[in-house]
Amino acid sequence: MKYLAMDFGGSSIKYAVVNQNAEMECTGSAPAPLGSVEEFVEAVGSLYDQYRDEVSGIALSLPGVIDAETGEHHGSGVYQDLLTGKNLKTLLSARCPVNIAVENDGKCGALAEAWKGALAGVSDGVVLVLGSGIGGGVIQNGKIHRGHNFTAGEFSFMLTGRDRSSMDAAWMSVGMLGVTYQTCKRKNLDFSVQDAGDVIASFDAELGDRYPKFEEPAQPIKADGKQFFQWLEEGDQDVTRIYQEFLHSLAILVENIQICLAPEKIVIGGGLSKAQRLLPDLEQEIEQLCDDCGIAPSMRATVCKSRYLNECNLLGAVYNYIQQYG
Repeated sequence: MKYLAMDFGGSSIKYAVVNQNAEMECTGSAPAPLGSVEEFVEAVGSLYDQYRDEVSGIALSLPGVIDAETGEHHGSGVYQDLLTGKNLKTLLSARCPVNIAVENDGKCGALAEAWKGALAGVSDGVVLVLGSGIGGGVIQNGKIHRGHNFTAGEFSFMLTGRDRSSMDAAWMSVGMLGVTYQTCKRKNLDFSVQDAGDVIASFDAELGDRYPKFEEPAQPIKADGKQFFQWLEEGDQDVTRIYQEFLHSLAILVENIQICLAPEKIVIGGGLSKAQRLLPDLEQEIEQLCDDCGIAPSMRATVCKSRYLNECNLLGAVYNYIQQYG
């Protein structure tokens, strides 16, 4: 059996044909359909048209609060304006006449790691997916924990500072959209050439006054993850400062999760986790934070890298499908 898996992010859709052994083929990406509901439906439908003869169903991973059983989207995330209150299974079934499963992207990340990844055989664990925002999922007693109103694992909204603005929330202090916004402001980069540039530009209404103004025109340089870490390795002072703040916020987030849930492991996944230095830097930051705050060794987080990195949401979407439909 094969399934068409799609992972909807803030800047793109990642997709793959996945079999029941978690093996992927026909991988690719497409622009994020943020313009309208019709654009969203057609994005799914056009990919289904390409692979309809190969797959028996569609497995979706999406940001937001989602009832995985009914398929209803209850808001939050970059697709909230399009999809809040809509039943995605019903919405897509007329265009794609196959079984459809949908789950929150962070919970998909956790499901992938519990299926055949870094949490396989682990009773209690947590996954953090570092993407446009902060996806996440909690595994308790070997199963995904959805919690009241399906919001367990919405780590994007955990607070990592005391600024009394959106910069306090992890989706800005640790998520790639927030990191890109800070990079653009400190290096005078053009919002319009960034992934999800309109979303990043919208942050300026609330946060723009805290950054210095530049007299010269903004530079048309795309500050994606690869460029960010290249600047970091080159010793760029602005990027080094942003990275240090990012690490500190991430360490606070991880340690708070550890103290609240006491998981055996906290798995770090998503696109940013591909950077080789991230995990060692994070471990060092957690150690320093715990030393400074007097946190006992028994309550310090054990972090490890995702087996699947930024593919975990695709595989977790398929595992969610298999759990629903067999």
